Amino acid sequence: MSGFGLARDGRWRLVDPDGAPFLSIGITHAHDTNLRYPHNLAVFRDRYGGSRRRWIAEGLVGELRAWGFTTIGWTSEYVSGSGLAVHEGVVDLGHSDELPAEELAAAGMPFTRSLRVAEVEHWNGHPAYRDPRSAAFAQWCDHLARTTCRPDDPLLLGYFLVDVPVWRAHAAGGGFAARELEEVAEAYYRTAAEAIRRHDPHALVLGDRFGTRVGVPDVVLEAAARHTDVLSVQLFPGVDRGRAEAMLATVERWHERTGLPVLVCDTGNWCPTRMSPDRTGSARDQAERGRGYAMLAEAFLDRPWILGWHWCSWLENPHRGFGLKDPWDEPYGEMVERVAEANRRAAGRFARETA
Repeated sequence: MSGFGLARDGRWRLVDPDGAPFLSIGITHAHDTNLRYPHNLAVFRDRYGGSRRRWIAEGLVGELRAWGFTTIGWTSEYVSGSGLAVHEGVVDLGHSDELPAEELAAAGMPFTRSLRVAEVEHWNGHPAYRDPRSAAFAQWCDHLARTTCRPDDPLLLGYFLVDVPVWRAHAAGGGFAARELEEVAEAYYRTAAEAIRRHDPHALVLGDRFGTRVGVPDVVLEAAARHTDVLSVQLFPGVDRGRAEAMLATVERWHERTGLPVLVCDTGNWCPTRMSPDRTGSARDQAERGRGYAMLAEAFLDRPWILGWHWCSWLENPHRGFGLKDPWDEPYGEMVERVAEANRRAAGRFARETA
């Protein structure tokens, strides 16, 4: 069964299994763990009967559709530690498992999966730089692929690899040697992509989730271009248009170097909240967050090589400190109204440009 694919006619676009143009407006880090804290467990039980399946179907997917979202992106959530996007040094942040694919598929909305083929994330305080040229790495990739891939699932958009990988000089120590980087990167992407396509021949390989702040060496980009279908990128400019344009200029250089279309797989902004009054450095309030979302949506659509964007995040927890919804499962209304309107405008513009 064929799944999602790519097309290019004036602009790059995803196409769904029926061949229709598809704009991926997604949400990241949507996970029921955020409704299982002492301060909101009663909400989870009262609204959803303590059932994750009910929360996905009745809460998450229903509201996503109402607000103009089309995709459930990376669902792993930041659940321990602190300092993400604040400290330049070592951070060590625990992340949850992704939501079960079977439960997402049952809810009827396109979604993504990931294969954590290496433990070299920027937020990982104990990175492990194993040799991708080894037989053990190939065996590990095949294990992940054969237990993760869903070749008969028409809602599966594609597969990510590693979140914000650091290829050289990790703050916590370690990294691949510069003299071997080209060979290592080639083995890494070739082996991981071959494993995915062995178990899901029609899949889109969305690649690593690169960060503009962390960066990526040119030889790594070139290796990724040979084996993946999409360049997945994270950027967090806050609500500043100038910062957004500067980050997008970096992403455009990466796009030109690889020739791959871009999925903005994680982007967002934040402001002080009741739970997180010290969450500063981005927006002043929820209304400004909403205006920042609209600014980014327009900027992304202005670039014909961008396939869509996935917003960070769904529901505020004590660690991340921001979301479309507050810690008690209520929408941040001043933001969500602007987000929904921006998504409606984006969908209309995309439809006109791909007709």
